[in-house]
Amino acid sequence: MYDASILNGLCIRRESLQGGGMLSYQHSYHAGNHADVLKHIILGDVAAGMFNKDAPIFMLDAFASRGIYDLNSPEALKNRESDSGVGKLWPLRDEPTNPPGVRRWFKLIASLNMDDSYTRFPGSTAMLHAMAREGDRIAACDLHPQEFDTLRVSFQASRRFSLLKRDAFEAIKGMLPPKEKRGLVFLDPSYEVKEEYRAIAKAVAGAHRKFAGGVYVIWYPLLPAERHNELFRELKHSGIRKILRIELDCGDLFPDMQMHGSGMLIVNPPWHAEQAMQQSLNWVCDKLTDGKGRKQFSWLVPE
Repeated sequence: MYDASILNGLCIRRESLQGGGMLSYQHSYHAGNHADVLKHIILGDVAAGMFNKDAPIFMLDAFASRGIYDLNSPEALKNRESDSGVGKLWPLRDEPTNPPGVRRWFKLIASLNMDDSYTRFPGSTAMLHAMAREGDRIAACDLHPQEFDTLRVSFQASRRFSLLKRDAFEAIKGMLPPKEKRGLVFLDPSYEVKEEYRAIAKAVAGAHRKFAGGVYVIWYPLLPAERHNELFRELKHSGIRKILRIELDCGDLFPDMQMHGSGMLIVNPPWHAEQAMQQSLNWVCDKLTDGKGRKQFSWLVPE
């Protein structure tokens, strides 16, 4: 059941935890763009695939931020990046041919907006919170004081839903393996510090040694510097098998944006989710880029 009580977040400041430094990344300038579309739809597909088994799941949103963004905020309206994503897709919300993951995403957005708009835009925490079943458990982490305070107001903590003012990398080390024996870990840092690509890969490699059966979902941007290749190299050398790569490159379709695409690396993708994820990627590529984008659905590291 979707929770429409989640409050608006006006300004996102992400904290880079590498080296203890604090940065001023503000996701409100980018909320709802093409990367958010791919990120949240695919994340929902992964979670849904895991729900094919009745056993409870532990879900960790390691870089939670505020959970929802206000697309009418001055920050969001400055560059209107949401026009490259949810703004372009929202008129298609009632199309009967939309894939299941897309329908799920549209339904969540609609549940948070009472005026048939998309201005209250849910992030990853809101997606996982909305999808969680009675026996599942969620932890959402953010170390930045302002972000954590807003997260705490936006969501009601409970026995099944922990709000933690905690370093993401420390949480990954300390909270795995979970008592449920099944787990989904989502990682989408800002990557403002270039070393963070390697730090994420090393954190996943360390977690995998403790919890090899976990599902790890890593989001990454496509930027001119192409530092995502460092993430790829580290993971290829980690010894981890079964890493799926899902990627959308929009090319020069949105020239005002530095980020020209994004991708997801999924360690141990649920077998039940693979068809849904491919359908979602095809739909997003077709509708956001009018079929002009380049997409990847392949194994970075096979089984």
